[in-house]
Amino acid sequence: MVELAVSLPFFIGLTVGGIEIANYAALKMQLNQITLHTADGAARIGSATPNGHKTISEAQIKDIFEGAKREGARIALGGTHSYVDPATGVQSNRGNARIILSSFEEVDPFNADSPRYRIRWQRCTGSANFYTSNYGTKATATSVTGIGPENRQVTPPPGGSLMFVELQYYFRPIIVNGFTRLTNHSISQVASMVVREKRDLVGPTGSDGIYNAENVTAATCPWS
Repeated sequence: MVELAVSLPFFIGLTVGGIEIANYAALKMQLNQITLHTADGAARIGSATPNGHKTISEAQIKDIFEGAKREGARIALGGTHSYVDPATGVQSNRGNARIILSSFEEVDPFNADSPRYRIRWQRCTGSANFYTSNYGTKATATSVTGIGPENRQVTPPPGGSLMFVELQYYFRPIIVNGFTRLTNHSISQVASMVVREKRDLVGPTGSDGIYNAENVTAATCPWS
């Protein structure tokens, strides 16, 4: 009994720590897959046209987002969590995640000797409105050398475009906050996919490159 009493706290600690670490690793892997699948889906969508350039619509983009949220249902990607503002002490509910989809392409006219790129449009989903893009917006990324984390930036192929996805998620340990040095914090995942086929990047007159014949509410970002 004495040996059990002495060793039990260590066994409990190992059990709790193992559960937390395994949960964290599995969650990061799932977030990575959701981000990758979202970028892949966004690169594939489009409706065929007589001139061979596919068009994309607001409804198709919303379908991509809906698929991402369903894939992340187990980790409550579209859910909320209780949050206490450290500055005011006020408690509120806020979203768990935000997905930011950006269409990245060459600046026109393109200069191969000094290549510059821009974000033509951005769409967002998720109720975590406190998250903003770490890699620029349509208003700020108008002439940049690439998009993505430092030393890992990506660019579209000549004459093409790529879909860049940023997923931000607020992580909370499932048992004890900070027990295994895993505390409440934000996890950010990124992925990009080149658009496979020719795409109508200009869109209808007055648009940012996306059609909306269905008249759905565009999933625009709050900073657009």
